[in-house]
Amino acid sequence: MIKLGGRIFFFLASLTLIVGVLGCNKPADPQNADEPSGSKEPVTLKFIWWGSDQRKEDTLKVIELYKKKHPHVNFETESLGGTDEVATQLAIATADQNTADIIQADYSFIFNYINRDLIEPLDTYIADHRLNVSDMDPAYLAPGQKDELLYALPMGNNAQSFFYNPAIFEKTGVAVPKEGYTIDDLHQTMVQLKTNMAEADFYPLGNMIDVNYYLRAEGVSMYKADGSGLGYEDDKVLTDYFTLYKQWVDEGLLIKNSVGSSKNNKDHPIVAGKTALFSGSSNNNTVLTKLAGSPIKLLPFPKTPSGQEGGWIKPSMLMAVSSYSKHKEEAVAFMDFFLNDPEANDILHGERGVPASAAMADQVAGQDPAAKEQVEFINYMKAHSKPLEPPNPSSHVVINNAYQSALQKVLSGKLTPAEGAAEYRAQATEILNMTNKGAAGK
Repeated sequence: MIKLGGRIFFFLASLTLIVGVLGCNKPADPQNADEPSGSKEPVTLKFIWWGSDQRKEDTLKVIELYKKKHPHVNFETESLGGTDEVATQLAIATADQNTADIIQADYSFIFNYINRDLIEPLDTYIADHRLNVSDMDPAYLAPGQKDELLYALPMGNNAQSFFYNPAIFEKTGVAVPKEGYTIDDLHQTMVQLKTNMAEADFYPLGNMIDVNYYLRAEGVSMYKADGSGLGYEDDKVLTDYFTLYKQWVDEGLLIKNSVGSSKNNKDHPIVAGKTALFSGSSNNNTVLTKLAGSPIKLLPFPKTPSGQEGGWIKPSMLMAVSSYSKHKEEAVAFMDFFLNDPEANDILHGERGVPASAAMADQVAGQDPAAKEQVEFINYMKAHSKPLEPPNPSSHVVINNAYQSALQKVLSGKLTPAEGAAEYRAQATEILNMTNKGAAGK
């Protein structure tokens, strides 16, 4: 069960006013907006999501399949570039009481709307068998729950991982690390890859292990559960992470200006052969495999110096129905189709992550090697993960800028790792204190 309290979400300062009025815009009587059960009157459902061109193509195919089976249902669709764009669009639309009927949401912002009764609870639809969650692991449902009610369902599940192309390891004669390997094992592997690969612009590691993973493996977290402060007392843990980061950059094992993600196209470093290992969300192996024309495999992150792992399984994205929708029953029916229909999942192939439905996960694993890789990886992670933490505090975007600034100063030599960790703490604490003080005054 996830209980998140009343945190306020914002991505852009310019949206503060819009977000602030959400609590005043609760639909007066959502039930009166429903159509009678079984109505065949024409309806139009608006569906908003983010993702790649491949995701857009697959989603539109599923919609066309649904329309053939339900000719009275039409769709208005909006595909945006990323979570921030959807969050911004959703805030504006909610202020206008014109929210999409069906929302692809991220765990980072969905509870801003759940907490204001702007997302339709799904329990009634489950109880009368209009929405099937019977073969979904309760642990997969927990991130969409609040106060024993279910508001959103995972469109897929993923975990942080390394992508790797087996062909690069074969070319260099270097063995792929085995599950359960350590930071030291990873370092030795990267040194061997660098030694055996002649190309000057090749880096064994395309981007750094997620800092949140490292902190969790060391027994702490980036934030306290209530978002009131940093989740660690001793700066040594971040100092150690910065030290490792700089060491690998200085040794030419990791590109200095690496980023946490890259666009899923032919120029992606793992597709272009510019790196051997690249960290990201596991569901992306489907599109990367297609782009590479050969299998892209998944590898868990290594154990940190404590000998522990810090991974987590989370919804790659969540599917929810707006309380403003005039066609909630039809929206829920499409949700059920999207998540549970075999033909729909033949099209989707787990691109959004491993289906929450065990039956659909087994189906895609049996039909698509990349999806099978995902399913096997998530099954492994079930026994090698820690519980999912609450979403980041509302000021995370600003705090992350402070983090990136401190990191870059460390990598350039302007600050030592210890100085960088101290600077980050000072700036993050100041931002959190200002945010919490402002929230308390409302």
